[in-house]
Parts: sequence; C-alpha cells; structure tokens
Amino acid sequence: MTGISRIDFTQPQDADKPRLRHAFGAPREVLVAHDLVDVRGVLDAVHAAAAAGRWCVGYVRYEAAAAFDAALQTHAADGPLAWFAVHDAPLPWPADAAVASPHDVAEVAWTGTPGRAAFDDAMARIQHAIGAGELYQVNHTAPLTGTLQGSPASLFAALLRAQPGGYAAHIDAGGEQVLSVSPELFFDWQDAPDGGRILARPMKGTAPRGATPEQDAAHADHLRTAPKERAENVMIVDLLRNDLSRIALPHSVQVPALF
Repeated sequence: MTGISRIDFTQPQDADKPRLRHAFGAPREVLVAHDLVDVRGVLDAVHAAAAAGRWCVGYVRYEAAAAFDAALQTHAADGPLAWFAVHDAPLPWPADAAVASPHDVAEVAWTGTPGRAAFDDAMARIQHAIGAGELYQVNHTAPLTGTLQGSPASLFAALLRAQPGGYAAHIDAGGEQVLSVSPELFFDWQDAPDGGRILARPMKGTAPRGATPEQDAAHADHLRTAPKERAENVMIVDLLRNDLSRIALPHSVQVPALF
C-alpha cells in the first residue's frame, strides 16, 4: 500500500521557470522489478506510460547496474531493483509541505559510523588503486542506520526547509520510503524530433555557509577558482562526458560551460 509521494524540482532546462512541485496519491498501477532481467521491461513500461500522458514516480537502485552493463557487478539488493508508481495526474502541492508544525517531530538517531581505522584502511586501498591505474575516481561512502522519531513526511518537510533548492523527492513505496534533497542534477531527458536531448549538471566541491552574504560570495568564489576544486570539477565532467558518449550520437556531446 503506497501513500502520498511528492517531488519538488528545479526546472532542469530553465531554472528561471517556477519549480516543478507535485504530490501523488494512490497510483493506477505499480511497476516493480526484483530481478535484473525485468529492469529494462519496467523502464520500457514507464516510458510508454509517460508517452501516454501519465506521470511516473519511482526509483532505480544502484544494484540494477548490471541490467545495463554486465561488467558492473554489485552487492545483492535489499529491495526492488526498480519501482515506479503510475498516476493519471498529480495532486495539488500542499501549501504546508515545508512548514514546521508544533506537532511535527523528525529526529534520526544515527548509528553505524565507520571507525577511524576502517576509514584509514579504505583510503590507503583507494590511493593504491589510483596509483596502480586501476581507476581514477572513487566515491567513498558508508551506509548508516538509524531510528526515526516521527514520520517520513515530517522528516521530508525538515529536509526541504534545510535544502530548499535542487531536486527533492519523497517516494512512499509502501514498504520503503525514499527521501532525497539533492542539489545536483544527475540527468534530464527531453524528447525531440531528432531523437532527444539528455542534460547532466555534475557538481564537485563543498563549502560551509557563511554568516553573511559576503562570506557566502567569498566561499563561492573559492569553489570556482581553487585549483583542487577546479581539478575535481574537470574530472567529473570528463567522466560524464565519456559516459554520455557511449549512448549519444558521435560528436554530439557538448560542455557549454565548465566552471
């Protein structure tokens, strides 16, 4: 049984347009893939539903990677590889979606942070692999577990207040809740007479918020000009440009602005 899902996106092709804000209730159908052989079929069904004017909200797990490239092996998934709810139309965006209520409680007691020794060992192995030429980028991450006091909807509202821009989504898949407030656009697809256009806006570099607008501007300028930050940005842009070139028409991948 699914609940209310919500999306709050910057318009990928035109950030000056009003944000794409919609809520979704009970779906007309749910498309699920538990096995790799079914992932592409679910995505084909999603594409067909969207082409028919319906709205599809869902996710594809990292562990579905081998459905597109057998060389991309992952750990076993602990849930559906792909899950999409199909809706006839969205609901109005709730006026209080990101407004705090005295009755709202959204606190997470996180556990499972890796120890320093494990972190240092992972860094050493990553540096060795880079030095050996086995790879040139690693996203070192660690799963966390925690106990939520409150509802997923309250937690999503709190996340929206803390990160009001970018691409936010709360997907209520019944047995799973997906909450995301990413500032980064992974990719956006637009149909076109010539086949379509895919847009990616990778990000690198982080900086703390300043106490004043002037400090924020100084931090932003540092991100644009610091050699380390620029090198990381070039690296991720080159990686995505290479990935897109595998599916795009020859010589059609462009980088209008690098920094």
